Amino acid sequence: MSITLEKIYTDFRAKEKLAKKLLEQMNWFGSITDFDPKTGAALPKSLSGFLAKVAQPEASEITRDRLWRITEHCRASVERLFHSLNESPRREHALLPVHAVRELDANSFIKLSNRPGRTIREKLAGNPYIQAVRRFQSVDLPENRLLKAFAIRLAEMLDLRGDCLGQEDELLSKIYLWLRSDEAQAIGNWENLPPNNTLLAHRDYRHVWDAWRWLQTLDEDITSDLSQLDVREKTMRLWQQCAQMWLDGKHLFAEIPLLFDYEKFEILPWTSKPPLFKEVKYKMPRHLRQSASAEPICVDITALHPRYASGDGKGAQSLAAPFLWQRWQRENETVDIELFGSDAVLLNPDATTISAPDLFFAKDNATELFDPAARAFTTRLREEFKNDTLIWLAPDFLNDFELEVIRRNLNARFPNAEPLPRSVAAVFAQADPAKITGEGYAIIVVDSIGGKTTATKLIAKRDKNLAKRLPITKGFYWERCPPVVIPGEEAERLGGSGYDIITLDANGRWHDAIRPAKPPFIEAAHLKRIPNIGNFAFCINLMESPVMGGIHLHALQQQVADIPLWRDQIPELSVKVMKDGHQQRFHLVLRGTTVKPIRGKPVTIPVDEFFTLPAGRPHYSFPLYVGDKGDDFGFSARLDSPAFPLENKVDCELNLTFEYGADDPYKLVFTPRDKSFPPIRATWRRTEEITDAPAPEYPQPMTWAELQRFPKQDSNKTSDLLDWVERAIEQLDRDFYIRPKQRTTGTVNRKWLTDKIGGQFTFATCKSTDESVFIHQNSFVHELSYADFTEGAEISFELQERDGKFSGWKVAGPRYKDEVRLKNFDEESAKNLVASIRKRLYFPVIQVWRDGRSTGDRECPKGFADAMKARGEHLVALLNESGIPEQVKNEIRFLMACMHKDAPENCVQWITGQVEGQKIRDLRAVGFALGDVSQQWQKDLLSQLVANPSNDALSILAYAIWREQQFVEKFSLANLQSILNALNIMLNIKQYPPRKDEWTARNWIRATTEPLELLLGLLRTRASSTPEIKILLQPHQKITKELAKKIERVTEIVTLSNIKLFSRVKINIQKPSGDRTPDLLYALRLYLTGDDGANAIHISSVSDGNTDETI
Repeated sequence: MSITLEKIYTDFRAKEKLAKKLLEQMNWFGSITDFDPKTGAALPKSLSGFLAKVAQPEASEITRDRLWRITEHCRASVERLFHSLNESPRREHALLPVHAVRELDANSFIKLSNRPGRTIREKLAGNPYIQAVRRFQSVDLPENRLLKAFAIRLAEMLDLRGDCLGQEDELLSKIYLWLRSDEAQAIGNWENLPPNNTLLAHRDYRHVWDAWRWLQTLDEDITSDLSQLDVREKTMRLWQQCAQMWLDGKHLFAEIPLLFDYEKFEILPWTSKPPLFKEVKYKMPRHLRQSASAEPICVDITALHPRYASGDGKGAQSLAAPFLWQRWQRENETVDIELFGSDAVLLNPDATTISAPDLFFAKDNATELFDPAARAFTTRLREEFKNDTLIWLAPDFLNDFELEVIRRNLNARFPNAEPLPRSVAAVFAQADPAKITGEGYAIIVVDSIGGKTTATKLIAKRDKNLAKRLPITKGFYWERCPPVVIPGEEAERLGGSGYDIITLDANGRWHDAIRPAKPPFIEAAHLKRIPNIGNFAFCINLMESPVMGGIHLHALQQQVADIPLWRDQIPELSVKVMKDGHQQRFHLVLRGTTVKPIRGKPVTIPVDEFFTLPAGRPHYSFPLYVGDKGDDFGFSARLDSPAFPLENKVDCELNLTFEYGADDPYKLVFTPRDKSFPPIRATWRRTEEITDAPAPEYPQPMTWAELQRFPKQDSNKTSDLLDWVERAIEQLDRDFYIRPKQRTTGTVNRKWLTDKIGGQFTFATCKSTDESVFIHQNSFVHELSYADFTEGAEISFELQERDGKFSGWKVAGPRYKDEVRLKNFDEESAKNLVASIRKRLYFPVIQVWRDGRSTGDRECPKGFADAMKARGEHLVALLNESGIPEQVKNEIRFLMACMHKDAPENCVQWITGQVEGQKIRDLRAVGFALGDVSQQWQKDLLSQLVANPSNDALSILAYAIWREQQFVEKFSLANLQSILNALNIMLNIKQYPPRKDEWTARNWIRATTEPLELLLGLLRTRASSTPEIKILLQPHQKITKELAKKIERVTEIVTLSNIKLFSRVKINIQKPSGDRTPDLLYALRLYLTGDDGANAIHISSVSDGNTDETI
């Protein structure tokens, strides 16, 4: 059985218990809930805010039941629609006097033709009216019909409410007034049509449509409410009990979002557990809000409980509310809560917590979360401080770009919001103008905040007008210099791991508030030893927030109006541009540029040079660099215009202005000198945090089949590298040994004869030829005499043939056997043999065994594997020959090292011995020997190198990382961090030596190129499947930015040295016309900065040999 609203109201008037109980429950839920003005759904609330509302409900004479909710949801929309209904043009046929006719159609002429008369004049003579088309604006539209039907129905309900509950609604009289209007009378009846686009999309009509639907189901909803009275009563009691516990102040409640369901009368915590609380021994005061101040305020928001001061003489105070904000998120549900009245913070995995200090010091303070957090904090400040003037303190080491979020939100809520450096406030709080000895008097302010300790110098300057207007200043104002970060002094920074408020972790453990540590005291003597600080007369160590100095400065400034009591040296600002074939800094703001901090008065900053925009780009983006060291701080200037891309390069004049405290302090306008397009204002953009920056590719490894069809350089022919290796090692045997030729036996068939010069000769016969074989006495082996062999004697010899005539060589007896003999090597022959090995064997051996290939591979041809087994044994045998020079043996060892896991044991010992003894003679051999790090000895070798990342170790890794594709995956996160730190030091490349002989030049180039090649290889970690490793070298990381600065410095050194870098890594890259930066350095710059141009880089090959040939 359905129960109507009329019955509930009637029963309530009759004091029926169920009706009273129902309305009390609905009134309670409506009183403690806020509703979404767009959808009408109950909004989530923070636990503390909800408990405060339940514990101290607002007094109201209105019963907030379902009808109240319907009325409130549409009240503003209905009132607006009564004054501005939708209209639509209409046309109709009407009998109009002739003078009012504006349009005729075919029907008009048909009607006219039926009248008597020959002409129009005659037809209209007796009746000057004609049927014509009349156009007008009609309000009789479906959405207005719904509005009228809804208004009638709502008026009936409100009338009933007034009669039964005695609660009159102002909307009722407005509804009756509108229903009697001509507009309402012209609207037809609602026919229960489906909603059109206007009803669903129009802000006001949509509210009417929602309220109409709720009215249709009102009786069903009330029936459901009555069936749930007992369950809802339990819900009320539970939360009223929690609210009483909160109000008593003997329990700490951890903040958590509460989710409301109006239809089901449900109040659910975000987590499945009930509200988490902890009993305390002391009673906590429940002051919901401090009294608001109407005085000008100086506030410091860099603390969790902001410090503030006003001119009321109460001194510096702290706001009781912690400035914390959380976003809770899961699947498709997101809830934001403010923690101003919270007892404790719940650090849940679903929650992202942002504090007021995070707006200044968090690394990612430009993400989408920080703007709503800043909006919540500044809105709260506006509730606390009613005066339009707000001076807010800013840390000295943060520039105007980094303060954008908090500055913009403060400006939106305080018309006279002014930023003030903490150092300036400190000087006005502690410095005595009477002690200033003259112009140039300097004070140092030491401030430890946000994890950094800075020293900021303020210099006294004289203004004659100021001395007259404000004698207490003695005519001196203060000029702030750029701050200097004190190395080795890091202040404590409270963050996600600790807050100045009680916390509850995800495991249910409570943690006490972590009070801020006392700032360190820096002695003046220590400061004077730090470069860039210079001389000073007095030092101020900030031990507390200098808000009193800020309000004192404001009071003094009011007395002198247009003469600022301090000036600011804004930091150097520059961009990088291409000039003379190299990237150079283009200064926008020069060092020592001083501005007057006056709100609303832009200061022009002159830029003398012209800026050239290159042709062919759809837009321009220039990274910004701050300070004399040119630090990239994560912002860029971007130019967009319909005139882009330009057909030709254009020179532009730059107009730069600075407005103190504005949302965008710097305004930069590019004006073309040839007036080819309108001036363009640059937009400042925070460099996006790239998490998937391009990674260098590794050249495609070759297959064994491709090695047998290796293309020759500058030719269409191919080479078989496997056959090349076999033949080249065979040639080595002939280079080292004298091996005997086949011997032939014969018989001396003549007596010895004498030749013209007195030598003895004879002839012999043999089975190998029918011709006689010439035998000379000098052809006998050294230990034998020709006279011992007479006619008919048997002999043996090496048969030689020339022009059809035969002779014998190495003649001896028939049983003589020649032995294999090692050649004798002198210094010259050893040097030639080394050059021969490098020329014939380096290239094929290096290429065949690169990319981790081994003769044990399944794809390796069996014939080659068998042949290399025998030839490998031959190479080992060569190392055992004592007559082979050591320099030649080292070449053989290098060839073995190239074979990595195919290398014989004595080569492995040679490699490991070098690393263990920390006396590495051949860096490249060790690097190549690492191969794919599949053998245990290779793993041990890599572990030793990574454990001690010396320059030699890094050079070895530079060879290994471009030798095998998966080598970079062998490093752990800790390994990579250690290597990168060592590499950052190694990249402090020294200037090219003045002595420019070939040996010096080659060594300097290799020492410069090896760390660069290693860095390029390590950038392949960006493609890692491990998130921690993937993110390690992304452009926003600190180490990446440091490495990028090192690359810029190396580029400058190479440019000044006028020497050509040779890199094993062959890079195909499109560089701007005139850019003479070496390809390796240019590619590294693009990769490290996250430039889109890195996507177009193609690494085609790696050249590991001594020749110009590459793979």
